[in-house]
Amino acid sequence: MARRIGILGGTFDPIHVGHLIIAQEVLVQCQLDQILFMPSGEPPHKHNPEMASAEDRAHMVDLAIGGYPGFALSRFELSRPGKSYTVDTLRDLRRKMGGDVTLFLIIGADNAVEMGDWCKPEEVLELAQVLVAERPGFPRDRIQALYKSKMQFVETPLLDIASTTIRQRVRTGKPIRFFVPDPVVEYIEAQALYR
Repeated sequence: MARRIGILGGTFDPIHVGHLIIAQEVLVQCQLDQILFMPSGEPPHKHNPEMASAEDRAHMVDLAIGGYPGFALSRFELSRPGKSYTVDTLRDLRRKMGGDVTLFLIIGADNAVEMGDWCKPEEVLELAQVLVAERPGFPRDRIQALYKSKMQFVETPLLDIASTTIRQRVRTGKPIRFFVPDPVVEYIEAQALYR
């Protein structure tokens, strides 16, 4: 029987409880064997000069998911030079993992709305089953019908938490506990990130 592997990519700058809750719900509801948290190396649509280094972002993911069965950190995109396009990642993963794996790409509704701007979105939908987690402010009717018909929607708690907000809170001296796991709070403080 094919292993069911979920891919949850993102900048994770920083990873927060919203990411973790979505991953847990998808893992259980879609009966996946594992979810790979995959920090992007050089995201094509995000140009933030203040972004934490790839190593810092990967380390925060590792701290956040440490010990949770079914979650693993993947450095797949970090090891590849240049921009991180989802279609390239899925092609490479398919070659590396072989035919005994079914890939599930986990995205938020905000990403689903923008899928028409992605590099080769039709191929993305052929390479993996796309699982969409609902997100406040991004109703399903904003997703192009061509793509929506090939997506599976997963009901998850609607938490309006964004990494941007967390970075702003750090910059302004506000607490971020409960937005991110405690080991991530400690790492951000120790490394003086986002100041």
